Amino acid sequence: MFRAIKRCCRFSQQNNKGNDMIKTAVLTSIGAAFLTTSVSLASAADLTRSENIYNSLPAHVKEAGVINAATASDYPPFEFLDEQNKLIGADLDISVALGTILGVKIVNNPTEFSNIMPGLQSKRYDIGVSSMGDYLKRQATVDFIDYYRGGTSFLIKADGKAPEKLTDICGAKVGALKGTSSETQAEDSSKECVKQGLPAIQVSAYPTQNDAVLALTSGRVDSVSGDGATNGYSAQQVGGALKNVGFTVYGDRPYYGIAVPKGSPLYQPLFDAMAVLMESGKYKEIMTKWGITDGGIDKPLKNQATAG
Repeated sequence: MFRAIKRCCRFSQQNNKGNDMIKTAVLTSIGAAFLTTSVSLASAADLTRSENIYNSLPAHVKEAGVINAATASDYPPFEFLDEQNKLIGADLDISVALGTILGVKIVNNPTEFSNIMPGLQSKRYDIGVSSMGDYLKRQATVDFIDYYRGGTSFLIKADGKAPEKLTDICGAKVGALKGTSSETQAEDSSKECVKQGLPAIQVSAYPTQNDAVLALTSGRVDSVSGDGATNGYSAQQVGGALKNVGFTVYGDRPYYGIAVPKGSPLYQPLFDAMAVLMESGKYKEIMTKWGITDGGIDKPLKNQATAG
């Protein structure tokens, strides 16, 4: 079987060429598309402070009235900069909502993703809120409140047949962002198809998500393989002409979590606040707003990583 690859951006602890390529591609395409939609953060008006959760916060946090979160700014639709250089995205909306439930504001401090873990260890930040992949190696120093399940998906036309397994894409024309692990996954899968006596995958690499989507809508490719959240957001932008499917083809379904330093008294209050958020319906509203309902989960989980 093809070699499983940790995909870029939020799953890698260090930047690399693939990371840089996907950051540039996604920011160029999705950022431009987003400017045609509402950019306001989700309202938390229907949420209220939980007195029990607030009372469980450390005294110094209640006194300060804030929780400092490290948040990157280059991964739409979870977190990215709008045209006023303001952080927006699903993670920002989640932070606003959690802050309301906790009774203290979560301040999202923009930082390079590679600086988040060191910043937590040095106590510069209290938590990391940046669609972080929950991996065992990270659990050596932090615990995760898992709130989303990511993975590689396939963007197809709305009337197309969804691929469910590797052999479903053998012989197909698959687009991917150039230089990303999605491109490598497709190329490795093509070799596996040939080993099984099936037609090779015709892989086409594109510099931006917009270019890949255009290739799909014009019929030059059968699908676009890439990050499930980004593909879901792209599908939302074109108003039902495309659908985000095929999460089971590669089976890479890592959890995203809020990272909290091990032993921090903030962990349980944040976990409890996330549970309230999910039960309230506001979580689903945020997922729907950003087109990422495919990865939504019903309740928060702790340290669900099984590898990496």
